Amino acid sequence: MDVTICKNASFGAIFAQSEAFLFLILMSKVLLLDFPHLLEEKFLQTDLGQLYQSIPFAELVKNIPLPPQQRTGKGCKPWFTVQGGFALMVLKHYLQVSDDMLIERINTDWSMQRFCGISLKPNEVIKDKGLPSFWRIYIGKHLNIEELNIVSAKHWSPYIAHKNISSADATCYESHLSFPTPIKIVWDGCNKTYCLLQQYRKQLKRRDTRCNYDKYKKLFTEYQKTKKKSKRKEKKLLKKLLKFLLRLIHLLNEFTTKHKIVLPHKQSQLMQHIITVYEQQHSKVYGKVAVIKDRIVSLSKPYIRPIVRGKENKAVEFGAKVNKLQIDGISFVEHFSYNAFNEGSRLKEGIHLHRKLFGKCTHHSADKIYATNANRTYCKQQNIVTNFVPKGKEKQAYIEQGKAIRTALNKQRASVLEGSFGNEKNHYYLQKVKAKNAITELCWIFFGIFTANASIITNRREALKKQAASKAA
Repeated sequence: MDVTICKNASFGAIFAQSEAFLFLILMSKVLLLDFPHLLEEKFLQTDLGQLYQSIPFAELVKNIPLPPQQRTGKGCKPWFTVQGGFALMVLKHYLQVSDDMLIERINTDWSMQRFCGISLKPNEVIKDKGLPSFWRIYIGKHLNIEELNIVSAKHWSPYIAHKNISSADATCYESHLSFPTPIKIVWDGCNKTYCLLQQYRKQLKRRDTRCNYDKYKKLFTEYQKTKKKSKRKEKKLLKKLLKFLLRLIHLLNEFTTKHKIVLPHKQSQLMQHIITVYEQQHSKVYGKVAVIKDRIVSLSKPYIRPIVRGKENKAVEFGAKVNKLQIDGISFVEHFSYNAFNEGSRLKEGIHLHRKLFGKCTHHSADKIYATNANRTYCKQQNIVTNFVPKGKEKQAYIEQGKAIRTALNKQRASVLEGSFGNEKNHYYLQKVKAKNAITELCWIFFGIFTANASIITNRREALKKQAASKAA
């Protein structure tokens, strides 16, 4: 009897505590809903709130027009404004999550909602998982990197020291695609052409085409499974696949012409890329050209080009090449291209960007590839000290005098600038860019770099606040 009483008593105490705990939670929610300023203060104390204060959202989105739905007011009310869409892109790279997971996190996290400028009611849930993709496309179409660099530099200027010293280097942000080989790209063209042909034959209720598709699929699969892929075997199979691809292209053209079928724009573009792949690989296999110019390496991303980097573990990379200017650890995109370019020819443009953002440039560091005679002459005329090793008549006169300065500039470039590449790729979702077209890939890379900069500025702002508070105390 005593044991039962004890059990009931302990259960009653736990129940009472749980009720009190639930009551406190409900009361806190009511208070936050009734007093918005309390919620705002609480938000600004969080990590996301601190990041939010470091980004001048209103100025950044000033020249981005409203989407048609928001402009006309027709249809259902949109979840996010342009500023909210911009914040959504920052959140994606800050949290390194997929689009679906990002929406799920926003549905359950009030601080993320505040960051994006919305406040969901208890019974409201965002079900549209395509919102991040929509805003990535929309902002990508209106993205003016030069203008955003100026706005960011002006807002972050109080937290940037040594504004007269800069460094420059280029890197490749790799795109998310399998390593391309001639066999793979030609077979992909065969597969896509065959699927299109079958699709239109099925629509018109025609029999399947007799082109021995299964035979060539088996040949491709067997080749891919072999461990030792000799050049002889590769060339032999490539010739067979090229012949098969040409036959499929002719069959599709004959069928569409006969039945007066007009391919949609997307499919028409795909077929143009497939024909280009055929021409490129045919010319290479039969010895008409030694090197393929503007080689297509992916039919899903035809804008991607091979970027020869010359690294020990990765000679060629596939993605966008970006020349970056860095000032006190804050990076700015100087030049963006999907084609390979010589970054050594971009030194003058980098110094012009420095002057445009922060005024006078007195010191500039860069890799050896930038140390051309033209760049040396330009820097000497502009009285800019560089980390380039002196040569010729200057070597003996300046080798000792400028050694300490060159060492400091080299250290800044090698540690801070080179380190920022790894930081962005490992911590801000730029390891493999998973965007699906040229516009969204540009947007993806820009926001990865921008979010990394905003995080650095946030840490500096908080450090200055702590210093000010300690001095006041």
